[in-house]
Amino acid sequence: MSHVEPLSIEETDEAKADIEQLASATGFVANSMLMLARRPEIARAVLGLIRAVVRNPDGTVDPALRWMVAHVTSRANGCNYCSAHTFKNGADNGVPDEKLSVIWEFETSPVFTDAERAALRIAVTGGQCPAYATAEDMTELRRHFSEEQIIEIGAVIALFGFNNRWNALMATDIEPAVTEFLASKSYEGAKNQ
Repeated sequence: MSHVEPLSIEETDEAKADIEQLASATGFVANSMLMLARRPEIARAVLGLIRAVVRNPDGTVDPALRWMVAHVTSRANGCNYCSAHTFKNGADNGVPDEKLSVIWEFETSPVFTDAERAALRIAVTGGQCPAYATAEDMTELRRHFSEEQIIEIGAVIALFGFNNRWNALMATDIEPAVTEFLASKSYEGAKNQ
């Protein structure tokens, strides 16, 4: 059970339009946003970052890779709420089931490219502790991505650094729509935190 009671969508007033815009993209209203709506300026700022970083159609990194990076970052941080969301969002944004089912085998599985491996390796280290990313890891990332793309990958990791800490700290309840999706995929994170 969440440590803070989410507001209803009707109670969100100042952040309602932003929350509904996110809900139209995901198919459900996020409990994390309903909690943050108690401080609408924070909710709007976080939603603005979400739009700029992972929901930006003009991004330079493929949306599927953005969601894989978000998922690996969230799992590395131990956030069940964000892991569940990023798994579903990955599936909804082009990550094939064959990659989602073996995402933690990215270093050895033939379904991942060298570029994906480099990005996911940074997602693990950046998700756990940004200082763990080695110069060699960054050199490998530069072999596959432009500076603009590296900024975008780093922004995904940083955005989920906030989201992971917020949702794990607040023990945010995973929404039924997400739990049902995960159960249909036999995903281990289908249960609440």
